[in-house]
Amino acid sequence: MKRFGKHLALCVAVLSLVLATACSKDNNGAPGASESPSASPSASVTPAPESPSASPSAETPEVIESTGEYIGLMDSHSIEIKTENGPTPFQIDAATAEKLSDWEQGTPVKFQYKEEKLDANGEQVKQNVIVSIDKQ
Repeated sequence: MKRFGKHLALCVAVLSLVLATACSKDNNGAPGASESPSASPSASVTPAPESPSASPSAETPEVIESTGEYIGLMDSHSIEIKTENGPTPFQIDAATAEKLSDWEQGTPVKFQYKEEKLDANGEQVKQNVIVSIDKQ
């Protein structure tokens, strides 16, 4: 449970950044799920504009493929997956949350994600963002 509490605290901090970013994207039409600064069709998240509290790093994260065991929704925008490194939190969008809403704990999954590095008050914070996920 202590590990979950640390992940939850990190997710809450990242949620603030994600919500601020999503609100600033309303002028562009869609909330960033299909926007990408690169030509890569698999990119699903664009870096947020710099803000005083947090900003993404300049480099574009690569897509990483992995497998694991779905643990469950942590909140409306985060899930936890048991990977070879243990329980790991991942950020998701609303469409992915809907897709996973009836999945059972322990479901084997294969997924793609990006490791985004954010500057949060002068510290580097890693955020895992799901690009795609399916039952295995």
